[in-house]
Amino acid sequence: MSAAVVLFVTFIIFLLLGVPVAFGLIGSSIISLLMIDSGTLTPIFTKMFSGANSWLLLAIPFFILAGNIMEKGGVTKRLVNFADALVGFLPGGLSATNVTASMFFGGVSGSAVADTSATGTILIPAMVKQGYSSRYSAAITAASSPIGIIIPPSIPMILWGFTAGLSVADLFIAGIGAGILVGAALLIASTVISIKRGYKSSIPFSLKNVYEKGKEGILALVTPAIIIVGIITGFVTPTEAAVVAVLYSMILGFFVYKELKVRHLKEIIVSSGKMTATVMMIIIAAAAFSYLLTINDVPSSLANFVIEMNLSPFFLMIMFILLFLFLGMFLDANAAIIMTVPVIAPVIIASGIDPIHASVVLIATLGIGLLTPPVGLCTYVAAGIANLKFDDLMRDLVPFVLVLLFCVVLMLVFPQIITFIPSMLTS
Repeated sequence: MSAAVVLFVTFIIFLLLGVPVAFGLIGSSIISLLMIDSGTLTPIFTKMFSGANSWLLLAIPFFILAGNIMEKGGVTKRLVNFADALVGFLPGGLSATNVTASMFFGGVSGSAVADTSATGTILIPAMVKQGYSSRYSAAITAASSPIGIIIPPSIPMILWGFTAGLSVADLFIAGIGAGILVGAALLIASTVISIKRGYKSSIPFSLKNVYEKGKEGILALVTPAIIIVGIITGFVTPTEAAVVAVLYSMILGFFVYKELKVRHLKEIIVSSGKMTATVMMIIIAAAAFSYLLTINDVPSSLANFVIEMNLSPFFLMIMFILLFLFLGMFLDANAAIIMTVPVIAPVIIASGIDPIHASVVLIATLGIGLLTPPVGLCTYVAAGIANLKFDDLMRDLVPFVLVLLFCVVLMLVFPQIITFIPSMLTS
């Protein structure tokens, strides 16, 4: 049995045994390397170190830290209030508010799971209090959370750019149109469902209310503006933009909203450290896994195989979408990216597909995996907040999953959705 086959088979066995993804990647890499050279494991540890030794990856802990500071500093609450002032007049007002707040918070945290936790803690109890079913409240919270990895900043986009050698700035800009599409589609779906179920608006529309809530909420929305404008103009790198986001969030929390206290910093730092450690463990493990893929010639062999199949770019993308839907059912989005991008990136380029367009489409596809069983991290978080089981949400979640799938198809068929804003900025 070849070392490449052993690599994949042992990894699958580790997953079936319930071994954490990071340790499964490392374990399968070690076993495969021992088949090639039983004398040393040094290359594994060298690749693990080099996989984490990147200036770009420093953006991840800083974006996580900025999101946690804003959540603790009262920013999330103000974003929710601003969202409610804007769309709360729609049928199912708090449902629409949930989606809009996810778009806002996604422009701050870069994490879908953080989005679920932050907005869900506020909105799920409020929705239940206003007469929404707990199942629907948790379902719309989970369903809107993948917007957090599409609208910039996005931790998965940072990982994708790092792994595929693409510009993170280009990915961020391309994600704006895709994020707006997903948000608009979920708004329409939630409004239609709310009309059918008789869910009422939360508040009447008032320009005065929008102004009052916007005065506070708009300060938080300066964060994504700082990030995007700074990166586009070349004034800051993504990592430096993340540091600026941390500093700005601390200014808001300590001096503007005055809800962030020094005693909160320990909890924020520990929480951010745990989230960062989880992501980085996957990154360093996947670096070892990717090294074994490379020395076993898997990426180039797959690229040659796909090229020989002579598939059109459209059908090739369909294959990748189906692959990512499957992977998303079992793997965290970050793990799926680190594992697969080194393999598929050469194929995408060799097939003449726009790598930025393909990247955003596939990242959006992975967002669906955050909802679907058996892993579905966002669904688990939302269910936990609502004191429900994962299975309790499935019926209410299905319509939103179908909407997200429809959005992925639209992005594939109409690439202008993704490329329009980047082309405007570069023209």
